Amino acid sequence: MVTKPNLLIVGEYNRKDYIDLFKASQHSFNYYFLEYISPKEVKNKYYKNFGKAIFWGDYKSANDLLQIIRPDKVVFFFIESYFHVILNLACKTQNISTYLMDHGIRDSNINIRLEQHFVIGQRTSVPSRIKKIFHFKEHIKAQIFLRNSIKDLSKEELFFFSAFYNIRSKNDFINTFKIIDSPLRTANIYISFSSKTFDVHKYYDHLSNNKKVHFIGIPSYDHLVDLKPKTKAKSQILFIDQGLVTRRFFGWTEAIYKHFIVQFNKICSIHGYQLLVKLHPIQPETDIKLWSSLSNARIIENEDLMLQLPFTRLIVGFSSTYLLPLAALEYTTLITLENHPAGKLDVSKSFIDAGVAHPVYKLEELHQILPNIAQFHQQQLPNKAKFTEEWMYKFDGKSGERLRNILLSNEL
Repeated sequence: MVTKPNLLIVGEYNRKDYIDLFKASQHSFNYYFLEYISPKEVKNKYYKNFGKAIFWGDYKSANDLLQIIRPDKVVFFFIESYFHVILNLACKTQNISTYLMDHGIRDSNINIRLEQHFVIGQRTSVPSRIKKIFHFKEHIKAQIFLRNSIKDLSKEELFFFSAFYNIRSKNDFINTFKIIDSPLRTANIYISFSSKTFDVHKYYDHLSNNKKVHFIGIPSYDHLVDLKPKTKAKSQILFIDQGLVTRRFFGWTEAIYKHFIVQFNKICSIHGYQLLVKLHPIQPETDIKLWSSLSNARIIENEDLMLQLPFTRLIVGFSSTYLLPLAALEYTTLITLENHPAGKLDVSKSFIDAGVAHPVYKLEELHQILPNIAQFHQQQLPNKAKFTEEWMYKFDGKSGERLRNILLSNEL
């Protein structure tokens, strides 16, 4: 009987969409998921379809964790907390391959150009991180884990970690990344959706041009590649929401958002379009209730989205990972909403500059656009192939397979 390798995934595994990146590899590994101090932080049990969750405080130290779990490889979604960094150092010491993997769109025109518009926590610390867990036992265990892990560091590693600890405790993770330029903070190898998404990692992680990286496409959207348009389209718009109020991005508030969806829904209704609304995974129950109160709008999940896409020609949304494959489909036309309260930011600049999206800065502009979708489609169609190559590497249904092959390889 062949023994499956152990794979440790470090990151937000409450997000089903993050876990589904590994769907093509689901039965190829023994999966372990790590991010939280306590099981009480776990809000979604979907990970159990892949493997088991482990917790920082259940081990004496990072070295102890690695010796017990014995991962063949460790995949990080981000390396920004004390726990992430200390584990990454332990992996380097034990010669365990580490990867930093894309889990969503990374775009220089957003992450770097509009950096000042993101509302980010100013600091992280063991006490602030653990205050969310009102259990003394977990608090103590996590502190012991971190303290013991620090004791295991070499002199060079200790010097680095002390500097990281001091800087990170006073800064958000973006400013920390800009200040800390050290290979001790970064993974051995990067797994990026494409060269365009990797550009952001190169900037913030101070990576050299010869840093090892694999481009794989986007595994989450492999299932979309074979979609074909139905001959008769329906008068419907697929709207990809972004949870901008929850994220507190670009000046959005609950009141502004509520006014927006009422007006947007009204305009679509005037022009005979029903709204199919795909919410972002982080959006709260209040957003669901708002959309559900509108007779012309219907919230859809991934399964229904797959059924409706062949009948849908028009996609509208804020800049989003999901817009990448939807813009790549030959039969779709993309309208991006740039009506952000913070001003004319062109958040979807990369889509606009690539010629695969038409921007709307005021909802009233839709009155001129919606009757002329065929015209905009003809403008966008010639640009889709280049856009797909730059942003999705390959849209061939094999991204998950490429990821699996990388994780099964023997590279260090």
